Amino acid sequence: MKPEIAFNLPPRTLELASGEVHVFCTSLDQPRERMERLVDTLSEEERHRAGRFRFKKDLDRFVAGRGILREILGWLLNVKPGELRFSYGSNGKPQLAMLPGNSFPHFNVAHSGSLAVYAISREHEVGIDIERIRLLREVEDIAAHFFSKSERAQWRSFPAAAKMEAFFNCWVRKEALLKACGKGIGERLNQVEVFFGGDLFSSAQFTLRSLSPVLNHVAAVAVKCRDPLISCWRSDAS
Repeated sequence: MKPEIAFNLPPRTLELASGEVHVFCTSLDQPRERMERLVDTLSEEERHRAGRFRFKKDLDRFVAGRGILREILGWLLNVKPGELRFSYGSNGKPQLAMLPGNSFPHFNVAHSGSLAVYAISREHEVGIDIERIRLLREVEDIAAHFFSKSERAQWRSFPAAAKMEAFFNCWVRKEALLKACGKGIGERLNQVEVFFGGDLFSSAQFTLRSLSPVLNHVAAVAVKCRDPLISCWRSDAS
């Protein structure tokens, strides 16, 4: 799948204007020196959560994911990353506590292995998801359970060589839309119908776009807004 929006290096200065959505893609496997800076920005609660991981790789990726999120939000809001405070919705979706003098931005995070993607909007709910394209032996059963009848028919029309990528493309679109709706992955994916490409305008006025952040990965971002300006960046915010 060709990317609908290119992932470029971000400019030195970046603002989060009305009607805009910024999407970042970054590696969670960071050098030790950078990891030391990132862990210093975390809250006590985040450090406690990090300490629950059994394997060091998982601990480091959690620290990197939360630390880079803090860097990106701090950069866009002109706030020190360590000063940001998070709260959590009923479905566990993190959100920022209100900051004096700043509006309340919406954001969402997803990761697949060593890659993470972040979507940030000043005024609109957002959802994002990413998956590595890989062979799934049970893909037919999964599609039968989670895809709608129309989606299954369209998916089966793809040539064999393209079916696995198409499967994951549809999957991330469903996840992104559910997350933007605030329902999360606990909802049945066959309750939303997104198909395999292009924009989606639902009754709730959501825009859905497919993305290709890096080779062999697909992603999607959903925004509760018609025709938002989406910019994609392939670097950390530092």
